[in-house]
Amino acid sequence: MIENTESLLPKGDLRAFTLGIEDESLNELDRLLHTLDVTVATRVCAPVRRITAGTYFGTGKLEELRLQAEAASEPIDVFVLDVELTPRQMQNIEKSLGKPVLDRAGVILEIFSRHAKTREAKTQVELAKLQYVLPRLAHLWSHFERQRGGGVGNKGMGEKQIEVDRRLVKRRIQILRERLKEIEKERTVQRTSRTDLLKVAIVGYTNAGKSTLLNALTESKVLAEDKLFATLDSTVRALNPDSHPPVVAIDTVGFIQRIPTGLIASFRSTLEEIQEADLIVHVVDASSSQAKEQYQTTCEVLAELGCGEKEKMVVLNKVDLLQTPAQINSSKLIYPGATRLSAFDPPAVIRLRDQILNHFKTKMEVWELIIPYHEGKLQAQIQEFGSITQTRYLEKGVFLQVKLDSGIARKLGVQRFATGVLD
Repeated sequence: MIENTESLLPKGDLRAFTLGIEDESLNELDRLLHTLDVTVATRVCAPVRRITAGTYFGTGKLEELRLQAEAASEPIDVFVLDVELTPRQMQNIEKSLGKPVLDRAGVILEIFSRHAKTREAKTQVELAKLQYVLPRLAHLWSHFERQRGGGVGNKGMGEKQIEVDRRLVKRRIQILRERLKEIEKERTVQRTSRTDLLKVAIVGYTNAGKSTLLNALTESKVLAEDKLFATLDSTVRALNPDSHPPVVAIDTVGFIQRIPTGLIASFRSTLEEIQEADLIVHVVDASSSQAKEQYQTTCEVLAELGCGEKEKMVVLNKVDLLQTPAQINSSKLIYPGATRLSAFDPPAVIRLRDQILNHFKTKMEVWELIIPYHEGKLQAQIQEFGSITQTRYLEKGVFLQVKLDSGIARKLGVQRFATGVLD
């Protein structure tokens, strides 16, 4: 049985031969492999005019790659292809090359698997990984047989064992789906407890510096590493404990081009934090040569989540890494009018925090309310989330003139007790 802890890659220090059809995407694949501590020994960019059904790349190209790998000064352990392969294509390519083969989706899944820390993230990743593994069991057994070794004449695991494992994987998938439903219920309760708060979702391409910016904005210590997908779970922190109305910032999992669909489905409960947000802060790595494309990729994912029309603030991060006037000018074209900063520049971060808080202050309305005396909880919430300018005690209840954010006003349902809204 393939356990969720079983790596999709062969064990040990690995030297990879990477193959892709676009140079920039291949660069990203190399960074993904670096995150897995895999050394990229050789890389080839080979545009494909027509995809070959059985092997994606033509047999001539595969033979060329096999000979190139054999001629390498040090052994190649694995071929990693910067495309998404069908199970049959993966199996055929491995037969042609004589080495383990992994595609882009498998690499991303392996990173998620190693970086998952919480119960929710581990469950989500294991489910996505087993959904990826299930149709590829026959192919993946060849990886694991190599890892285990075996004497001459061994016949391998056999069709019967693969069928047993297929049933076990299906059963495990069903268990994980049920477990995820329970976790989603818990997360819904957690979100419900924050319905009275204004929420800012920090989103962006992986490694754009979201967690670093969250730490700087909230003076917290969320894990932040210079690696792709360093954090997978949403993290909630108060933007400023003394602000009125209270605002929390939520860090979210990073996006990437051609992310496996199973991962998007598995992480939907986490991504729902974005749907609940009152403001999206879209962080872009201004120092990346693919900043514009990464910005567009994130926008596409937001649109898929139904968040394309939400209010958004774009932040160009890592401007301290821009070295030349050409780079600086190019970064300004990513999103004209965006806030430009480095998350390591405290004055710039403070200005961004004030900008976020002012965004909500400009949406505050002046309400005149009469709160019945038995609605003590609501009165306490109004005092917590609003700025009261007048208070009078009447026979029917407490008269309040208060400044409230329009979103908070809707969430609290103060309209029921309004005598008017003043401009």
